Amino acid sequence: MSIEIAEEPAVEPIEQPTPWIVQYQREHCSGVSAMTTFQGMLCDEIVLPQSAADHADPAHLVLAADAWVDALMNQAQFLPGEFAQEALWSYYTRDYFAQVSAGGHARYFANRGADEVALRCAGAGLKSMLADPHLQLFELLVRLKRAKPAAARKIAAAHNYRSAKAALKDLDRRFADVESKEPLTARHKTWLKSLRKVKIAPDAEMTTHLQRVAHANALLPRRRAEVEHARAEAMRASAPFRAAKALCDMAGLTITNFRVLGFGPMRDAWPDGPDAQAFVCRVETDKGARTALFYRQGRVFKRFLSVLVGQGNALPAASLALSEADFAAIVPKDS
Repeated sequence: MSIEIAEEPAVEPIEQPTPWIVQYQREHCSGVSAMTTFQGMLCDEIVLPQSAADHADPAHLVLAADAWVDALMNQAQFLPGEFAQEALWSYYTRDYFAQVSAGGHARYFANRGADEVALRCAGAGLKSMLADPHLQLFELLVRLKRAKPAAARKIAAAHNYRSAKAALKDLDRRFADVESKEPLTARHKTWLKSLRKVKIAPDAEMTTHLQRVAHANALLPRRRAEVEHARAEAMRASAPFRAAKALCDMAGLTITNFRVLGFGPMRDAWPDGPDAQAFVCRVETDKGARTALFYRQGRVFKRFLSVLVGQGNALPAASLALSEADFAAIVPKDS
């Protein structure tokens, strides 16, 4: 008597879908230089400090996740897609929340509307966090801003608004209402702690973890050199840098580093200045940090102005009037 044992059919491995950010990088990275060579996933973990995880204020853990992403991209020189996509989702969701809280949806889109990675990751983060009310507002903003005027009017009408302008204006009110009922930061922290790839480490070990992860980037030395060269070239070529340099020359300062921050309230940097929005640049100099502000005044007779201010100083260190053409070259359209 023989017993035949039927062979179990082979189980086909389940293919995980390729993350959008990976597809995006494969399409956009040419491989011509270290910074345009996409290496695939190098670090699929998110290491966050114990003190932030234990803190009663949920913002501490969310900001710690921001710091992790910032360190990976600006110190370890990882490209988006070479580290955990959830870390990017967290980073850009927080970016959306912070900018809208400070300056509204119009300011957020003025700063991020052309950044496909920022928009896609913010949307993915809100979706993954199940923050549906926030996600609905975010998606409506993107649809209205990207649609042609006729299509935007139809989108607005479908949401019971008389115009696209009215819909956009109401987004900030609705955001504040949603936040009062379902604060996003608390949900954000809960989501971070639920991720399997999040590792909570003692604060004293965070530098060691970052150094360990950085070693996975074989292109780190070349990327650092390229970034420094590109930064120097871009600074010299950019209209905001040239304008900031003119202000610094007037104040007798030498620029050591420069970064465009985007649109923001002028009084955040210059409390004694006009109550207006400005295009803000952070300027590191040989005598400390300064802020360059570019703004316009007047409705009929417009003036285009720039000032260089230091923290705690009532008067600017330098100021210059700009032509309309120069102002347009420096400041992107904010609507």
